[in-house]
Amino acid sequence: MRILALLCASALIALGLSGPAGADVEPKPKTNNFQTGAHARQERVTDVQRQLDKDRAIGGGTRSRSSGKAEDIAWSAPPAKWVTKERTCTGGGIDPACSATIIDCRTNPDASGPPRLIWWRQEGTEQWYGPTQTCLPGYPAPPDVNDPTIPQTSAPPPPVPTIRQIREAFMALPFAKPEVSMQPVGNKTLVNLPTYYQAAWPEGAGLKPGDVSKPVQLLSWTIEFKVASKDYRYTFGDDASSGWTESSGGVYPDGDITHTYDSTGTHSVKVDARLVGQFRLNGGAWQDLGAVADLQDEPVAELQVVGTRTRLVDN
Repeated sequence: MRILALLCASALIALGLSGPAGADVEPKPKTNNFQTGAHARQERVTDVQRQLDKDRAIGGGTRSRSSGKAEDIAWSAPPAKWVTKERTCTGGGIDPACSATIIDCRTNPDASGPPRLIWWRQEGTEQWYGPTQTCLPGYPAPPDVNDPTIPQTSAPPPPVPTIRQIREAFMALPFAKPEVSMQPVGNKTLVNLPTYYQAAWPEGAGLKPGDVSKPVQLLSWTIEFKVASKDYRYTFGDDASSGWTESSGGVYPDGDITHTYDSTGTHSVKVDARLVGQFRLNGGAWQDLGAVADLQDEPVAELQVVGTRTRLVDN
């Protein structure tokens, strides 16, 4: 029996299932279920934070979220290439857009360049935008093609002649030159007899008051001129003249340009004329020109002034 008891005790000791509380083998500490669950949750939180840090490090350059979806980013596309056409607005322009630009630039304290109009077109398209006003060097920003208020044109209009160019074209017209017509006829008059004068325009010698010129090409525009008289000056040849007057004179008895000579002799008589006109572009409305063509070297007529003789007659 003793031998059997010893064998059983040895077996229990080998299996670690016996021994008093104060035995040499130190007991393992007990772990309850609450402590084990908290530790597991902390481990999961750490794993999630570690994954977030990893995602942030990988997607930082593209500002990706941990889900892998990119945020909406306003990428800057390459600027479109533009074709430009411009017009420098000079004083006296008849283009309304140029006139408005000149006025605006005169009131702009930052203006540092000539007033200009600029038209824009994107390369590869036929749509033009503008014009854009500027009086600064360089070019302003291109127009926003999505802005419905930006004017659209099929193509920039051709350059418009300036008033100065139109006036120069008027002055170069082939004007006729008036001749002085006198009455009594035959270029002979009497001392102390009123002589009547009239400006006469020869036919076929050039443009005269009331005529419309043939079309003149200026830049890409067709211009016509309507000629009118401004005034006349009659020189009577005896150091007297009428001065400038709007009258073209007339014949007896209604003519209002007259002169009486007090001595006999031959006098050089002529009439000077100044012409004005109107113009129209491409058959449009007539506009005042504001230019005066002072004709030179008008023909001179020789007038003979003779006296009268008196005698007694025996009836």
